[in-house]
Amino acid sequence: MRLTVAAAGLAVALTGIAVPPAAADENPLCDSVQADSPRQPVTLSNAPFSQLELHRAQLLVRHDAPPGPPVRVAVLDSGVAPGRVPVAAAHSVAGAGPVSYYHGTAVAGLIAGPLGVAPDAEIVDVRVYDGVDPTEGRTLTADRLADGLKWVYENARRYDIKVANVSLAVGESRRLKHWVQQVRGRGVLVVAAAGNRPQQGDPFDDEFADGTAAPDEDAVEILYPTTYDEVISASTTADGSGSADVTEFVVKNSNTTVAVPTWDAISYGLDGRPCVIEPAATSWAAAEVSGVLALLWQMYPDDTASQIQARLVETANGTSDDRNPLTGAGVVQPYEALTRPLDPSRSGRVERSTVAEGDAAPAVAPQPREDLLADTRDDAVWWGLVGGGLLVVALLVRPVVARRRS
Repeated sequence: MRLTVAAAGLAVALTGIAVPPAAADENPLCDSVQADSPRQPVTLSNAPFSQLELHRAQLLVRHDAPPGPPVRVAVLDSGVAPGRVPVAAAHSVAGAGPVSYYHGTAVAGLIAGPLGVAPDAEIVDVRVYDGVDPTEGRTLTADRLADGLKWVYENARRYDIKVANVSLAVGESRRLKHWVQQVRGRGVLVVAAAGNRPQQGDPFDDEFADGTAAPDEDAVEILYPTTYDEVISASTTADGSGSADVTEFVVKNSNTTVAVPTWDAISYGLDGRPCVIEPAATSWAAAEVSGVLALLWQMYPDDTASQIQARLVETANGTSDDRNPLTGAGVVQPYEALTRPLDPSRSGRVERSTVAEGDAAPAVAPQPREDLLADTRDDAVWWGLVGGGLLVVALLVRPVVARRRS
């Protein structure tokens, strides 16, 4: 499967690996479903849900989260087709008309609704492109993505938007950077795809030309908005793919924040029915991470954006201090993120226990307490011995002296 959107050198790279024929025969794949496709049942379970124990996390939130309005996630993509994904508001910077490309619908279905990571969340649909073919619609450009983010910034409070999902990658743009920073400054978390490995002929294939990961490979300053520090950059694992090497699917990115499994996820197609997402890709990873953030905000509605991000990152199964270019701080742990008592500050800082220099000396055997009367006791012992000795001598000498006197 190849998903590529290109326009005037500024492009979205959503490439993937070909799907085995058996999988395509058994299940409808989201990228092949059209609005008028015949009904075809899904026989696969939602693999990432099991791997992330998401049902456990969802039950916890349903039971323990305080009552309040739904968490809303802006999806900046190809539009969300009508169906079972709850859409609270919609805006398009790419023209009107029915949704013709499946990608935005699949992303939204991974985030919210019956099949989503955060089933109680709502989507704000921000269409920033129509499709991958320049002759059929308005394709993605960095400027259109920037226009979409500008709209999110202007309407974040009106629609109570908490997360902006950007399952896309484009080229560098000063306008894009500006509006990413503005949206984040408004208290909205921006989640973006860390970057998929392009195939020959795809956008950015010159930067990643040979199709394999070079030792010094890095998507930073090549793919945007994942490059920006204000972005939560999501990558995917290779779980379920039959491949031990995730670089078959993704590029290394030193700005990667976290990773999630995505292979064989279930979402919705243009016909409004469930379908299977293959292969693993960072677009789907960004959507799943956005869903986890929505769960966290549902559980902790009074948290700041920085606190919510800290709960996500600090509970991943790696380390936030030594990030991996493929998994960042590690694989997301939704239940841990919801339950671990981190107590981050309003700025997102999490206090860690540290050992002061010089306090880590090796353990030694306990020493006896100082005996302040030891010298006195020693003197008493010696005088006692001397005195006792003299007494013994006196007792022995006394009979001898007495005999001499007699």
